[in-house]
Amino acid sequence: MYRWKLSSHEPCSATCTTGVMSTYAMCVRYDGIEVDDSYCDALTRPEPVQEFCAGRECQPRWETSSWSECSRTCGEGYQFRIVRCWKMLSPGFDSSVYSDLCEAAEAVRPEERKTCRNPACGPQWEMSEWSECTAKCGERSVVTRDIRCSEDEKLCDPNTRPVGEKDCTGPPCDRQWTVSDWGPCSGSCGQGRMIRHVYCKTSDGRVVPESQCQTETKPLAIHPCGDKNCPAHWLAQDWERCNTTCGRGVKKRLVLCMELANGKPQTRSGPECGLAKKPPEESTCFERPCFKWYTSPWSECTKTCGVGVRMRDVKCYQGTDIVRGCDPLVKPVGRQACDLQPCPTEPPDDSCQDQPGTNCALAIKVNLCGHWYYSKACCRSCRPPHS
Repeated sequence: MYRWKLSSHEPCSATCTTGVMSTYAMCVRYDGIEVDDSYCDALTRPEPVQEFCAGRECQPRWETSSWSECSRTCGEGYQFRIVRCWKMLSPGFDSSVYSDLCEAAEAVRPEERKTCRNPACGPQWEMSEWSECTAKCGERSVVTRDIRCSEDEKLCDPNTRPVGEKDCTGPPCDRQWTVSDWGPCSGSCGQGRMIRHVYCKTSDGRVVPESQCQTETKPLAIHPCGDKNCPAHWLAQDWERCNTTCGRGVKKRLVLCMELANGKPQTRSGPECGLAKKPPEESTCFERPCFKWYTSPWSECTKTCGVGVRMRDVKCYQGTDIVRGCDPLVKPVGRQACDLQPCPTEPPDDSCQDQPGTNCALAIKVNLCGHWYYSKACCRSCRPPHS
């Protein structure tokens, strides 16, 4: 009189590409009329049948990353995010595609930048980078940096003023001068020069700035040449580096009175070469304009546990004016990761519910929880178990 009958398939759970559709059993009378399930034998009820289904072609869509931290730690700044066009190309294959596809589908592109407002900056201390340590090997010296207030000096708290100098130690005493072979002679007596390269190197062969070697023991890089015997004449070495990194400074060079005797260079007294003819040993030099990077103190970490970000303002000054002339290659970093103690494990979100009509049991069975659609549609079923 009564029997179980499998229904036709329910609608596909997805409107495009991969979805799930199910059949279910209903109790019918001998004449095909559906009746209450209690009339049929529950022990013989067929298991529901689920199978994957494919809907129509998916439309492209815009996907966004999360917003970045604010570009400034105080005052008005900007936040940025990445906006890309994505499309489900085939079941289980979701990929980024050219933006033209989203634009052709007339999808509204989300904003990539927005304004963020922090508490007003107010007066704060700003610091330049530390100067180079001038200490010789094994010795100690002091490095300095400029400190300025972002507004009138009187408005910054003197109790929080950063230190403007600190001790530094010179390089290890393993630095030594190394020379290349001499090059060919460039001319006759008085005009001829032989040149070689002189390097300051560490014990493992690395070339380092010349300031790390003893300047008093630096070998000559230029020798006289031209004949076996050449009379005394003035010989100038290359100019040293300007004594300032910006603005006007002074550069120096070594000028010696030298002769060749039996092919060997020898140093003579100044009058033998004629003091009036001696080339200058000092000259003014001008490096790039004095633009200088300044930074504010680091902000607090954006997280209280785990990995966060801390930031600071980075500005370029020429005197008291903010300008754009600083060297971008030496620009101080404006943001930095801060790694704190691990965060305690958060309990699962009990308010998360599976989306009606989605076969989450099947999604778990075939390992679809990692898929972007099922991770949201089956958020309760796919969440990790309580530890």
